[in-house]
Amino acid sequence: MKITRVETDLLRVPLPRPVSLPASQDPRSATAADVVLVRVLTGGGPVGLGFAYTLGGGGAAIRSLMDTVIADVVVGQDPASTESLYLKAWKELEGLGFAGLAARAYAAVDFALWDLKGKVSGLPVHQLLGGYRTQLKAIVSDTATPAVGTKQALRDTRIALDSGAAGVQIEIGTQDPEFDAERVRLMREGVPDGAWFEVSACGRYDFSTAVWMGEIGTQEFGLDGYSDPLPPEALNDLGRLIDRLDVGLSVGALYDRPTDFLRVIDRGGISAVRIDPLRLGGITPARKVAVAAELRHIAIYPVRLPEIGAHLSAGVVYGRMCEYVDWFAELFTGGPRFENNQLVAPSGPGLGLAVNEPVAAKFRV
Repeated sequence: MKITRVETDLLRVPLPRPVSLPASQDPRSATAADVVLVRVLTGGGPVGLGFAYTLGGGGAAIRSLMDTVIADVVVGQDPASTESLYLKAWKELEGLGFAGLAARAYAAVDFALWDLKGKVSGLPVHQLLGGYRTQLKAIVSDTATPAVGTKQALRDTRIALDSGAAGVQIEIGTQDPEFDAERVRLMREGVPDGAWFEVSACGRYDFSTAVWMGEIGTQEFGLDGYSDPLPPEALNDLGRLIDRLDVGLSVGALYDRPTDFLRVIDRGGISAVRIDPLRLGGITPARKVAVAAELRHIAIYPVRLPEIGAHLSAGVVYGRMCEYVDWFAELFTGGPRFENNQLVAPSGPGLGLAVNEPVAAKFRV
């Protein structure tokens, strides 16, 4: 079987609620996501479906990279050769720099290749990755960002909890740590006891602020987890923070390369690594990080994108949780679903996704 063609489509999908952009402390928010759909065709065989998204624009650039560079890398190749195609794409895009838009563009194709693998074998992707479980705890990670008022955050969080989410991740890291702390306090008062209660600073704090928030978070708010308190490059400060705080630290949402994870995994002391398959360039590099973490008995949970993250978490031994957002619930049929307060990974072959064509037509750019 050979890849005969790569087809792309660009959509602008409204978000159910505004979302803070990752590196913004204003916070500047996005109200729509650029979604690039990709279909990998195989000359009469099954079609692999993948996608990438960006917040705040950039979808046209991703599509251009797919159409003008990445398609040439994969057309004529065996779609099962995910490792060699990933390395080939990495080398082809080396001059541009693989991290950033190039990685997101290739990730969509890599997702489609894994979707093809599953369709050919008749297995869901999570079984191809190891098939450790089919049900996950999922925490909702977009209902309580700085772009959302506290009243709306509590309302949307309660709806998610009632639907089956196990808890909430509150995004902090604005220019005013006391404002962050007040938001966390109000959320703590409104979130039911027993729900997982976590904060993520999105790498926006310096060391002293990260310590202060971690200490009051454990003493006053009973945090279950503290994610990405420091910028990715602050490895020495992360080590000091690990030694200083008595709360589970998770890092990695902003890491661009698998090797970025190795230093913190080898250092130890963290409770989990947060893996963004889109930022890394697909499932192929993401599973390498998951295996490295497993060898050190460190949990993983993927960043948002449950359509992909549920497969990754369900496939590996230490898939602790999966972050959940409902951004593309109308765009795709299939995918993970909540059942008895668990997120159930799809049982159909491949990613288990199909495009809702009338919805896609409505949002096509």
